[in-house]
Amino acid sequence: MTLGEASLLERLAADEESVRGQLESLREQVAALEERLSDLATARRIVAPMLVGHSRPEQAPSGGTPDAPTHASPEEAVPAPKPVAGLDKQVVVIMASSGRTMRAKEVAQALGEPDVRGRVETTRARLKRLTALGWLTQHEPGLFSIAAGINGHVLGGVANDEA
Repeated sequence: MTLGEASLLERLAADEESVRGQLESLREQVAALEERLSDLATARRIVAPMLVGHSRPEQAPSGGTPDAPTHASPEEAVPAPKPVAGLDKQVVVIMASSGRTMRAKEVAQALGEPDVRGRVETTRARLKRLTALGWLTQHEPGLFSIAAGINGHVLGGVANDEA
């Protein structure tokens, strides 16, 4: 190997390490933003019922219409699924934000998992477990989506209306 080739390899390794550091920093920022979003959803969930009786119909909360209630009454509430945390919480957020059915491979990719069979199968097992816990629904073999009535439930100890 020539001196120029060794120098090039060293620069590539240094650039690779720099990008890894930037990626880790971005992941930390995303985690902090997800936590803040969850806190805001909790605040909205708590404050919205207090304001419903005091707001005029044309000031309906975002996502609702003046004639349609945006929150179910306690009698209509669906029982909350068991709390989840960590990677399970990330999966629920991914599924909820996608707004569509997804396969295990798509979820694994969204989590940043390598595209290898073992990681996809691990994700599939996670999806099935979340289905059993009440967070997801399996429409047909291998096709999952967020379960009906999940918005507003406690997710890992914090309500997350986006999930």
